[in-house]
Amino acid sequence: MARSEWLRTFVAVYRAGSVTAGARQRGLSQPAASQQLAALQQRAGGPLFTRTPAGVEATSRGRELYGRVADALDRLEGVLAALDGGSILEPAVVRVGASAEYAALRLVPALAGTAATVRLRFGDDSDLLGLLVSGELEVACLSRVPERRDLSVVPLPTEPFVLVSAPELAPSARVAADPLRLGAWLAGRPWVAVTVELPRTRRLWSEVLGRPFAGDLRLVAPDRRVVSAAVAAGMGTSLLPRYACEVALATGAVVPLGTVGDRVPPEPWFASTRAPRSETVATVVDAVRARAGAAPRPRAGPGHGTGGGDAADGRAEQRSGATWPTSTRW
Repeated sequence: MARSEWLRTFVAVYRAGSVTAGARQRGLSQPAASQQLAALQQRAGGPLFTRTPAGVEATSRGRELYGRVADALDRLEGVLAALDGGSILEPAVVRVGASAEYAALRLVPALAGTAATVRLRFGDDSDLLGLLVSGELEVACLSRVPERRDLSVVPLPTEPFVLVSAPELAPSARVAADPLRLGAWLAGRPWVAVTVELPRTRRLWSEVLGRPFAGDLRLVAPDRRVVSAAVAAGMGTSLLPRYACEVALATGAVVPLGTVGDRVPPEPWFASTRAPRSETVATVVDAVRARAGAAPRPRAGPGHGTGGGDAADGRAEQRSGATWPTSTRW
């Protein structure tokens, strides 16, 4: 009969990428950990790891087993830790980190449907990852996958981009439907953004609108909610992820300019946690994953069809064949 201790050792080695490091985490000697892995491999019907110069790498059988047992073990360890601390019946506080924008527009609506007690921290990806690794957060919502095998990562719904303007400043439907004509129309007109670098915006201009960025950068504000409000106030056009302007789109305060925003690959998001992951932490992650992609349908703007969303953005990315910047700021 396979033992749970073997599985705990297997998960530790998988995450550490090394038998020695995994054994150390489990409080075992290296020979004892190797013996447990050998016994588990015999029950699994084949090798779970292959040796590499850096340590070990999971086989396909090992990856499949990890996917089946890791979450259950994390939840069990969370319960055991709570029992050891005498707090199993006390409300668990979950410390969650994200950018202030993502917290306001995605996390809070998701958390409203749970009974979790939450403490929010704001920061960029590097800040939040540091807080997660140091134990100051249970969950970090990041726009890229952390390069650490000791963290668990759950993909969240991607966020498509939209080129938006105030309705009274939008071009005609005929202009908005033609990327090259739209680029000529936008040249010299007011633009608003969160930074002056504009990596995604400049790439959109050069590869879709047919010219270098030629907007008149009137406002720079380090908060996408402020940028969305500035667009609605008529201060200029902007390229925004949908979550930052979905309410304004739904009410008609801003309108999409054609479908050129679909040519920008959607922004990825991930919920990263440390192991073990408690039942409460798992509930929070599941709620964010389920709710994050639920967005109001925008009103159609000039030259804008009824299609769109994550699937359409994925198709557009495949058509473009471009490698886009991975920065969360454009």
